[in-house]
Amino acid sequence: MSKSKSMMKYPRRRIMRPLIKWIFRTILKIMFRIEVSGLENFPKNGPLLVIGNHTGAMEVVLLNAYAPRQIEMLSAADMPAEKITEIINTIYGSIPVNRGSYDRAALQQALDVLGQDGMVGLFPEGGVWEVGKQRALPGISWLSYRSGAPILPIGFNDTAGAMGAGLNFKRPYLKMYVGKVLPPASIPDGMAKKVYFQDHAAQVMEKVYQLVPTEDASPQEDISDEIFDFEISLIDSAGNQVDLPDDLDPKYKAELGRFFLLPLILDIFLINLELPVLPLMEIGSDPPLDQLIVALDSILTYLKYENPYLLTYRFGIPTGLGMKKGLEELGQILDWSSAADYQISLRAIRRYYSHIDKKVIIQREQESSQPWM
Repeated sequence: MSKSKSMMKYPRRRIMRPLIKWIFRTILKIMFRIEVSGLENFPKNGPLLVIGNHTGAMEVVLLNAYAPRQIEMLSAADMPAEKITEIINTIYGSIPVNRGSYDRAALQQALDVLGQDGMVGLFPEGGVWEVGKQRALPGISWLSYRSGAPILPIGFNDTAGAMGAGLNFKRPYLKMYVGKVLPPASIPDGMAKKVYFQDHAAQVMEKVYQLVPTEDASPQEDISDEIFDFEISLIDSAGNQVDLPDDLDPKYKAELGRFFLLPLILDIFLINLELPVLPLMEIGSDPPLDQLIVALDSILTYLKYENPYLLTYRFGIPTGLGMKKGLEELGQILDWSSAADYQISLRAIRRYYSHIDKKVIIQREQESSQPWM
């Protein structure tokens, strides 16, 4: 591609980025055991989209430390990052993108870089919300189609918790497997763009997963027949069980159960957004009703006024909207219970068949998330 005048120049920060790259490599060699293969598959010139799987915080560091050319990374701007991530991102720089919405400015900046024969890096899974493989988002395919840039798949071993282990001098393995370049996205005649972009993104991510040996891959739950539910129990001042009125009976119990049993999503509200949601992470201990109301109101206010796409981006539109509606229903129930001076008990339930244990498992306890850094 020919170079043209654009909003974002490539390459940029020509002094700082090489220095940071040298620092990254030095620290990585001290704190970790590094294995990198396939670097010869990086094209020496021309536009390139570099993608990978995302299980922790170290993939970005490893990629920028060992890529032979400067990479402009697309980074999340829709919520505050962890402090160390924020510091590195401020110094190194990236293309900030508001996930879940059509961020025209971010997409144009990525096209600007590709239009100058630059490299753009991103993780099509979009983040780390659940254990194992996650749905690939179609932005990678759209960028490849619009720019004509080929795609370089890169597989990483499971890096969840690697940073913490490295800081404790346990020297965990960090492995990067660089695959063969894939041709630019090209829509077949008669196929809808939306359908093609989603299918193509999934196929590209499958190429990424195939690069990672089974022993290095992130853990996958070998389960089937997964069902979520949500139970609400009410007790009046005399100690009697109270039934919910029909008009308050929640219609989105499955989505509520899923929300409360995914520790990573609640961690986002607590750690990244610093909202007072701890009572919602401890519903098994039956927190006071007023604390539940404050916690839930903080989430609903954030979803309404600051980031309405947070749940739909991570779980897809049907599930994400169902979670939001379920939380709104729960808010009405909590307010009604408070006005009636009732005690309330909430329980999220997950049922599934474990192919490893060869039996049905019923989970009622909220679990703590594993460190991703």
